[in-house]
Amino acid sequence: MKWRCEWCGKPHEEDDPPCDNCGHGSFEEAVTQVNEEVVEGGPRWVCLDCGRQHQKNSPPCKRCGGSNFERRTGPPEDDPLDEIQTGWLDVLETKYAIGYAAVALLLGLIVLAAVGGITLPGFAAETPTGPPSIASPAGSGDTVDSLSLAEVEDTYVDVYNVRRSGVGGGTVSRNATIDDAAAYYNKGRVDARYDNAERPTREGVSRFPLPCDRPAVVSYEVAYDRTPQSLDRFRNETALATALVDSYLERGNRIQTSDAGLIGLDIHVGPDERVFVTYVLC
Repeated sequence: MKWRCEWCGKPHEEDDPPCDNCGHGSFEEAVTQVNEEVVEGGPRWVCLDCGRQHQKNSPPCKRCGGSNFERRTGPPEDDPLDEIQTGWLDVLETKYAIGYAAVALLLGLIVLAAVGGITLPGFAAETPTGPPSIASPAGSGDTVDSLSLAEVEDTYVDVYNVRRSGVGGGTVSRNATIDDAAAYYNKGRVDARYDNAERPTREGVSRFPLPCDRPAVVSYEVAYDRTPQSLDRFRNETALATALVDSYLERGNRIQTSDAGLIGLDIHVGPDERVFVTYVLC
């Protein structure tokens, strides 16, 4: 039995203090580590459902998920499933397989609905209802150079009816609801031009409660911001309205048909004196 100094740990053959290294007067027995041989065939736990062997009794089984383990001793047993390379899919219970398949199918449908591939109840994009809002763009929708744009609009319809009658198109009357639809489209164009807003759409026009199913939307602009043309040269509302009507027709555009004989109109002047005109026919 070897001894060692309690203070400095130096080994000694006999219990004969003091220590010749530090002079301490007390020794203790040195513990000798013995390497134990690992013997195969110790206790193990075997899954009774699939035969998988485990080092501990710690269900569920890593192969099949079973929880019925049995303690066994002796040499390890051959696992019959190892020879045929059976995986977890071969021993997975049917009820779990069906559940996993159902979850995968549901997730697939949700993904398709999210990207627009299919429509599922509760996942469909909401369809806007009711008339869209009318923008308040730059420029003016009321007056320009002391001219009333409301009077210009009324006179525009009168001049337009004269031109329509000249080609046998019949006259039209203004309608407040169609006026709102025309204002939505016209002022939306102005807002998109000067403030990079989203452009108006024909679908937006159809969201107004119009007295027709397929309205005709006519929208154009006249540039009075370049010399020698200028809004200053129009002395009254009739002169401006006539110029706006004829400007469209002189470009070769034809008179649109009107089944219900109704029209909505909006005229707006941009900050650079560019005049925007939109009318909707029913």
